[in-house]
Amino acid sequence: MDFIDKLDKKLSDKKNKKKLKEEEERLEYEKRVELFKPIQNFCMEVYEKHLADDFIKLEKLFKKHTKNQKAIRILFNSRGLLSKLEIELTYDEINYHTQEIKIQFWHKDKKEVSLYSNELEHIKAYKFLDTNLCLRVYSCTASVDYTEFELKDKEKAYEYFNDLFQKEIISFGEDMGVIK
Repeated sequence: MDFIDKLDKKLSDKKNKKKLKEEEERLEYEKRVELFKPIQNFCMEVYEKHLADDFIKLEKLFKKHTKNQKAIRILFNSRGLLSKLEIELTYDEINYHTQEIKIQFWHKDKKEVSLYSNELEHIKAYKFLDTNLCLRVYSCTASVDYTEFELKDKEKAYEYFNDLFQKEIISFGEDMGVIK
């Protein structure tokens, strides 16, 4: 085997190792997807049962009270654990400074029980309980602070979100002169 053939073999071996590693990672990911699917379905069922109608009504409520306000943007996403209602006030268009609040359906142990978790034992040992899930209400002013509410206390979460809306979106927007 001449020198060029050795170089070719070396490059081929490296390429084959990379392909093999990518295939192993793909199979591992598919395994996690299959393990996580029942958890994802459970979360979607809980969302549909406890929150879906409320989130739609909340979106309509806030749209009603922000009608004709170009500075306010309302984003709504309704997909199980990705479900959230976000309200954003742009108070400086030139520098794109914004004020945001958000209410989100959340899994308390998201780090351990996630499609991207490498801890398959946590996913396998998952207990299907409504108490694993909550609502997070975010205030994204200077830093991102959040308060968690149990699903049984969802009315408190909605009230808190409404208070943030009045204080951090409406009042702040009026003070900044972007809401009339």
